[in-house]
Amino acid sequence: MKSKNHRRVKTAAAGMLAAACLLMIAPQTAATPIQDKQSELQRIKSEVQTLDAQLETVVEQYNMTNVRADQIRASIAQNESKLGQLRADLSFRQEVLSARVRELYKQGNTSMIEVLTECKSVDDFISNVDMMQRVGSHDAGVIRDVLDTESQLEGVAADLDSRKAELTSALNGLAAQKAQIEGAVQQRQQLVAGVESEVNNLIAQEQATRAPSYSAPRRSPNYVPPAPPNANAPSVVRIAYAQLGKPYVYAGSGPDVFDCSGLVMYCYAQIGIDLPHSSYMQCDCGPRVAYEDLQPGDLIFFHGYGHVGMYVGDGQYIHAPHTGDVVRVADLSARSDFCGACRIL
Repeated sequence: MKSKNHRRVKTAAAGMLAAACLLMIAPQTAATPIQDKQSELQRIKSEVQTLDAQLETVVEQYNMTNVRADQIRASIAQNESKLGQLRADLSFRQEVLSARVRELYKQGNTSMIEVLTECKSVDDFISNVDMMQRVGSHDAGVIRDVLDTESQLEGVAADLDSRKAELTSALNGLAAQKAQIEGAVQQRQQLVAGVESEVNNLIAQEQATRAPSYSAPRRSPNYVPPAPPNANAPSVVRIAYAQLGKPYVYAGSGPDVFDCSGLVMYCYAQIGIDLPHSSYMQCDCGPRVAYEDLQPGDLIFFHGYGHVGMYVGDGQYIHAPHTGDVVRVADLSARSDFCGACRIL
């Protein structure tokens, strides 16, 4: 009897083990066509977001380089003006020297004229001790100062020209990179649009076979939330709201088209505050603000300060996203690449 019971226990255990093995090796439920398409859509959208972030970085680097180019051009103009003044001074000094040479010639001091004509440089002129005894050291020093200053400024001008050429090269490189990324983004956006259409069709077919169910109304893409209720919110927020729907254009600074830093720069310019056209520079235009202390009007930055928007309260911000999009309101909580904020005072 005991042996039979033992055999029954072993048989039951073996059956349970076999059933468990079958469960373990049983194939998982296959994904539905909708799930397959949704997975493909999510993958493509992720790639598009990566390309958009790269494009934003390139655009803001381009903007920053443009700001620096303007600064260098201003410096070149200033130094060229100085150089022109010094050249005029030099011309005057040379005329004075020529008059004195003519006077010496009239006096018959041919030895001095010979020394003057043999000198190849100001150093030769000044180092000649005999010459220094017959010509005022003050005049020689003035000539040397003028020539040295001219030489120095010519060197500065040449350096600035070189930097300008480097900046031009950098701008060309960034423009080429921008065109390459924009082309890739356009291809991805077209692909996303195709997949989204397929997903929507599949969902519609599936929903047609089911009982109707309630769904919350979707917010219109043109919906404009009311201005922040905070009485202390800067008036610049109202200006930012007025730009909603205007298209993103590379390096745009308003009033009809914008890129991200161009939008912020334009809004603050309307209230008399000048900001540079670069998110990398704008982040240093005011004290830093912690995420939990954000107030309307604060500038908020993403993915290494390569993108900027304006916080408008209630966890939302206004920004010019990327090529193919328009100025819009977005939820800050949806961004995982927030990197800092500053307050324009």
